[in-house]
Amino acid sequence: MVKVYLSINNNEEVLLLPVTPAEYEVKEPWNNQEVVGLRQSINLIQNKGLATIEITSFFPIRDYPFILNRDMWGMEYVNTIERWRKRRVPVRLVITKEDETDINMPVTIDDFTYKTEKDGDIYYTLHLKEFTFVRVG
Repeated sequence: MVKVYLSINNNEEVLLLPVTPAEYEVKEPWNNQEVVGLRQSINLIQNKGLATIEITSFFPIRDYPFILNRDMWGMEYVNTIERWRKRRVPVRLVITKEDETDINMPVTIDDFTYKTEKDGDIYYTLHLKEFTFVRVG
């Protein structure tokens, strides 16, 4: 079973997404540079870019048998994520499969869209981007 966790400040607050996304895609770009010459083009290998991931699911307002987290409902999830964004701190994204960690990385929430559907549940999309801690010294 896939579980998706978001947390801030070394697990000061941890949020288990209540409904596992049907799928997620990780993009890991490289900032390579193509140089066009007179007789040929070459691709210069540069540094790795920041990974991005998009998660789409919903926050339920009622109980369903497949829900993984019953600590919050509906807008409580939205309010928590918005509060974290206002704090301007990186978020830790952890995705586990069969109790093994598949993804564990600090991210920023670059975009968060949500809407309420007819059933009252809140459908959302999170656009996350890898966060790099700056080392001084």
